[in-house]
Amino acid sequence: MKKLLVVLAAAGLLFAMSSCDKTCTCKSFLGGNVVTESEVELDKDNTNIKKCSDMNTYVTDNNGNKTGLECK
Repeated sequence: MKKLLVVLAAAGLLFAMSSCDKTCTCKSFLGGNVVTESEVELDKDNTNIKKCSDMNTYVTDNNGNKTGLECK
């Protein structure tokens, strides 16, 4: 039983120390049409961007036509 506890503790320590980089899918819109689609990896050291939607600052919706950047 003690060996199992040691193994579980070691596994928990590995999970705690592993980096959790998040990848966002970003689409660039122009006049409602997708111009480009790319994947962006969030940097864990970047203090300004914590989630994908933080990059959605340029998305505007005019009569159903998106123009800008949308990340999910």
